Amino acid sequence: MALTFSLVDTWDDGKRIHVSGTVAASGNYATGGDTLDLSQFPIIASAQAPIQGTAWMDGLAGYDYVFAPGAAMNSNRVEIFQQGSAAGAFPELAAGAYPAAIAADTVTFYGIFQKLQ
Repeated sequence: MALTFSLVDTWDDGKRIHVSGTVAASGNYATGGDTLDLSQFPIIASAQAPIQGTAWMDGLAGYDYVFAPGAAMNSNRVEIFQQGSAAGAFPELAAGAYPAAIAADTVTFYGIFQKLQ
């Protein structure tokens, strides 16, 4: 797995579980995004993936990180986009080894999950 999640904090607002952490990239990027497994954290492990539209990722190296919830906690995807040489939409990062800027980037994650019933 090329993306690893480190939990920083969680809190319960009475309706939802909020999760913050960092994501580190190593190895190779796959076209269509790499898997981000969140299942190893008991507070969110048996819950569903984050509610659609309620997970954010940001980095400092100038790349755009887009989180896509999976069908299970271990099948979430992260697509990475970079600024192209021409104006227009950012193209997806090419498959292959992660650039040094991404491997060294500080990527933060914030997600809102449904509370277990």
